[in-house]
Amino acid sequence: MNERECLGGEALPPVLLYWRTKTAESFDARARAEVADFVAGISATMPDCRAAIRGDAAAAVGLVVGRRIPEHIGVRVDLSMTVLLACAFFDPAAALVLSHTVARMPIELRKRARISASWSMHRIWLGSRRAGARAPKAPPPLKGGAS
Repeated sequence: MNERECLGGEALPPVLLYWRTKTAESFDARARAEVADFVAGISATMPDCRAAIRGDAAAAVGLVVGRRIPEHIGVRVDLSMTVLLACAFFDPAAALVLSHTVARMPIELRKRARISASWSMHRIWLGSRRAGARAPKAPPPLKGGAS
């Protein structure tokens, strides 16, 4: 299957493809809110998945670290990487794992390198913002969207 793969006969929401198509710096407030709203709408029964969906970056990292890199990207990979993406906006560890995981995914080489490097730089930027001051571990609640 490719980027146009279907879920239950319907096309995948574009937000599921953002982690593998957009660089870190291309996310404005609206795109970040779109990711956060989508992730907030995911339903899960496993406690670690529910924690990741609520914004627990360590839990989101746990959804991805140690998993085998797939030959083809499917819905399960897109879902876990989108949850990780939502945390990578504000957590340096999540941004680092996103960068390293994207670098190994079956994505066209140039695109993969560009996206991976952007998240690596974003991790550095997040770390520099936290130097000397404790920043919150979760983003502020969205106005009018998911909290």
